[in-house]
Amino acid sequence: MTADAYCPAPVRLPTARERLPTVAVPTIALFTGALALGSFATWLSLVRQVPAWATVGLHTIAVVGMFVVLHECVHHSAGRLTWVNAVMGRLATPFVSAFGAFPAARHLHLHQHRHGREHLTAWDVRGPAWLLPLRWLTMDLWHVVTYLRRSDARPQLEVAEALAMLVLVPGTLVAVVGTGNAWSLFVVYLLPQRLALAALAWWYDWRPRRQAPGTRGYPEAHRRCPRLPFYRYPEAWQAEKTEAGPAAGEPAGEFHRLTVSEVRPLTSQAVLVTFDIPEELRAEFRFRPGQHVELRAVVDGEELRRRYAICSWPGEDRLGIAIKRVGRFSGYATGTLRPGDEIDVRPPAGGNALAPDSRHVVGLAAGIGIAPLLPMLAHALAAAPRARATLLYVNRRSEDTMFAAELTELARRFDGRLRVLHFRTDERDQDLRPARRPLPNIADALAICDERYYPGRLSAGQLRELLGRRLHPAKVDEWVLSAPADLAGVARNVLAEHHVPASAIHVEQFH
Repeated sequence: MTADAYCPAPVRLPTARERLPTVAVPTIALFTGALALGSFATWLSLVRQVPAWATVGLHTIAVVGMFVVLHECVHHSAGRLTWVNAVMGRLATPFVSAFGAFPAARHLHLHQHRHGREHLTAWDVRGPAWLLPLRWLTMDLWHVVTYLRRSDARPQLEVAEALAMLVLVPGTLVAVVGTGNAWSLFVVYLLPQRLALAALAWWYDWRPRRQAPGTRGYPEAHRRCPRLPFYRYPEAWQAEKTEAGPAAGEPAGEFHRLTVSEVRPLTSQAVLVTFDIPEELRAEFRFRPGQHVELRAVVDGEELRRRYAICSWPGEDRLGIAIKRVGRFSGYATGTLRPGDEIDVRPPAGGNALAPDSRHVVGLAAGIGIAPLLPMLAHALAAAPRARATLLYVNRRSEDTMFAAELTELARRFDGRLRVLHFRTDERDQDLRPARRPLPNIADALAICDERYYPGRLSAGQLRELLGRRLHPAKVDEWVLSAPADLAGVARNVLAEHHVPASAIHVEQFH
């Protein structure tokens, strides 16, 4: 089994996963400013100190401001507090749409992000040029229709709120018209809202699809970094200019002949292979947690190449990789390779770097998937004294668990900042009966408190339960999935259900 780094986008903004404040003051300020501007324009129009048409521009600007606020809340970027995003999103929605509801809008927009550049409908991006402006004016109505067509698969409370808003807001507008204020309603509310939607549809949907790939701008930046707050884009672009490294697909360099210094059994089927790095190659073999190296060897007259995740700590003079016996190359490495042997190794490449200021990282590993995760979590905890990490680790039984002792030592070392939840598919495993395990001293007892053991494979239901409590998406900055495709797929689906943005999820692909 080998681990390949997976990058969801060719370029990632450096600040895309930075930790949000409890409440984003700029978003609150934008909401307050848009509300104040709209109220001022309404006052001007109603007291007729200026012609009614002259206030349409001010109202339109206010609606655009409310749209940005709504957009931030959809991506949970108005702060870490879930209720703040929910309340502010619901308050902003009626200004932007006379038909929509916040949960429905959130579902539709995040669905679009999960499917890349695919659009929900062709309503506002294709069609005759003369018809497009008319479609942009009614964009929100068409999205409501799209949501209702999918409502059978959505939660009942979400659908109920969408239907309630579809009745409440239009019903209120009809009541206002019945009082003889149709013109004021049109000038103050309906016309500015339609103009704002048309402008946003042109800017967000139609125009970006006709620009060259990689063109800088708010829509393109948001596509790559959905949860990045709007007020951090200028800083992010500047950081990209100064910190951009090689593209993910660039070659890692030439192979070098390295000497095996140790081959240590991890389980009955896996070994830890360690290489000494000569002083003249240490700069070239410097790595960051999560990267991999490619090995090359001639086995039975055939040249074989495989990539393996690095499981050493950054700064060490030796390079270690974990290899599990699942194929010809791994069979050679686990059965034939001995200390003193030489093998061709290509310098480190790939990898998903964690943001240095992440406060809570959650890792999901199964079997050998722990290899890239272990140094990533350890490095994140060592680099930030206030950081926390949670590891969900799936194995068959204790004898198959790689780096079990290292994990226990890390839990002790970081004094409660690392929590490990073990899932054992063999329900007869001895670790599932902790009462029979001896506790030599108090320190061991305290360490065990940071490790929990659960019978069975990690299921979607268990993961949903964790996301509803300790691992609520608002409390987690980044997720790292290092597991076979079936388990990683279940995790990604559950995370998507809970509106975790794709930019906060890193995946180590297994082949």
